[in-house]
Amino acid sequence: MSRKTPDPMVPPVESENDRMVLDVIRTANGPLAAYDILERLRPSRPKIAPPTVYRALEHLIRDGRVRRIESLNAYLSAGQDSAGHSVVFAICDDCGRVQERHADAAVGRLTKALSVEGFKPTRPVIEMHGRCGDCDGLHAAGGKA
Repeated sequence: MSRKTPDPMVPPVESENDRMVLDVIRTANGPLAAYDILERLRPSRPKIAPPTVYRALEHLIRDGRVRRIESLNAYLSAGQDSAGHSVVFAICDDCGRVQERHADAAVGRLTKALSVEGFKPTRPVIEMHGRCGDCDGLHAAGGKA
């Protein structure tokens, strides 16, 4: 059985707290707010405090393992192939599902257009709210979404 070679572009998880927060996010069915993460950790770590979770989230975002969804103030595990890519989040306002898609070309065009005016983006965040295909199909069929 072969062992997966660690990606040299992704640093190792720094601490046990980082690992625990990452595990909670990876096993969630969708984005989680920091306090939701905290509550999921409390059974095994009753004394865990919010700053511990926020520090872990900072590390995980910096390392590209977790992404923050600004409009939801929530966190999601980064897609397996999203390292080094700009992304757009498609957020369903009906069911809450979040899809992550590469947006390098779109971000490149926006960056170029803004640079003409002297603006230099440092952290592009693109989020689109709407209705996912499943909810739209249910809505069109007269169901309640």
